[in-house]
Amino acid sequence: MASENELQLDLQAAMKARNTEKVMILRDVITAIKNLKVEKMVASLPEADVIGIIRKEVSKRVEAVGFARQANRQDLIDKNEGEKALLEAYLPQQMSAEQLETVIRTLATEIGSTQIGLLMAKLRERHAGLFYGKLASDLIRKLA
Repeated sequence: MASENELQLDLQAAMKARNTEKVMILRDVITAIKNLKVEKMVASLPEADVIGIIRKEVSKRVEAVGFARQANRQDLIDKNEGEKALLEAYLPQQMSAEQLETVIRTLATEIGSTQIGLLMAKLRERHAGLFYGKLASDLIRKLA
């Protein structure tokens, strides 16, 4: 899991190693973290918020890869996939579909309901950042 301090230390190491690509990516993430801290008026962010920011940056790279594929720009595809891989190293390991389905079934029996809203809220509460929302909602729909 990534913390703001870990990102700062990695930024310093990348600067010393003169790894400009990594420096630029980490600066983007750290800037987004600082902006959110100012917006929320807090001194530090919980890890869930930091992970959310990193996920947002990953999704930007995924979208950029899609546009680059449409434009047949292999150089941009390679660049964005490399950045995506670098960012994903800071994310926690995601649950597999089987693990997520087991958790959803357990939560559904605890709650006594298969309503998407209730189950997604409980999932986010207990397993924040450990699953893909689209996969979870698809599994819940299949369960219902």
